Amino acid sequence: MRAVRFDEYGDYGVLKVVDVPRPEPADGEVLVKLAASAVNAFDNTCRRGWVAQVPPGMIQGNEGAGVVEGQGTESLPAGSRVMVVGTYGFARPGTWQEYVTAGPTEAVRVPDNLTDVEAAAVPVAYLAAQLALVEGIGLTPGMTLLIPGVGGSVGNAAIQLARAQGAGRIITSAGRTEKAEHARTLGYTDVLDLSQESLSAGVMRLTDGKGVDVALDSIGGEITGEALKSVVPGGRVLQMGYPGGTSLAVDSLTLIWSAKGAGGSTSIQGFNIYFQSPEAFGAAWSTILPMLADGRVKPAIDRTYPLAEAAEATRRLIEDRPFGKVVLTI
Repeated sequence: MRAVRFDEYGDYGVLKVVDVPRPEPADGEVLVKLAASAVNAFDNTCRRGWVAQVPPGMIQGNEGAGVVEGQGTESLPAGSRVMVVGTYGFARPGTWQEYVTAGPTEAVRVPDNLTDVEAAAVPVAYLAAQLALVEGIGLTPGMTLLIPGVGGSVGNAAIQLARAQGAGRIITSAGRTEKAEHARTLGYTDVLDLSQESLSAGVMRLTDGKGVDVALDSIGGEITGEALKSVVPGGRVLQMGYPGGTSLAVDSLTLIWSAKGAGGSTSIQGFNIYFQSPEAFGAAWSTILPMLADGRVKPAIDRTYPLAEAAEATRRLIEDRPFGKVVLTI
């Protein structure tokens, strides 16, 4: 079967289409014929060698969608449309290939209203967003949030999920005017155009100088410091992503002079979805799936590429910073 892997660390060009044996499911696993697989910033991080525990020779891809083949299982019989997510692409061969195996916690049914491309774009972004909202910040009704990056997959998912679960005002941002305008045409309000003003200035303008309760930062780099300036004294920044850079630009004076708000010390907290419990993942899916099924949340798709163009698809995501998910069709 066809697969895309890197045999050495490097730029997009090290990605190669290769022929590999089709995997065989172990007891309790199902064989999934993939129809689509998403591209994530984490794929780029692994391929460049920035995650040392991911060696050359790894098939890339963290998530995908397809159909159960073979015998299936009682809960996932043959013919079931499923989304797969787990340790694909870093602890086991990834989803940029024609077939994968999946255990009972790695595959969930796809709601009927989603296409394969949409389903492939769901697992990482929506699980990360929901876990961050519940396990990370403890979302409560009426909470005011800053979620930068409306065009990014995690940011977009977090905005949708927070809105559907009773958050108060949600302020977001886009790095370019056209992305901000596109977000507004899709019904997003309070979208800051960062080509016109800084994130913190925009938040303070919209909140009459008060700030927001919590910032959920899936961008990193300079955005983290700006998010810190945007929360109320005693507020929190939950940092969970780094497409804007792994070195966070934080002014220590912001921490020092806002250290004693009504809620305690202002803080920055890291968050990693892979450190959450199986129970938390199960609860997250229980919330996400009904919302997908009734249309309250829906992934944004930028464009699709065939599997053989994985290198260009990755470049598109990393360098062009599009609005929505980039997906490979298989």
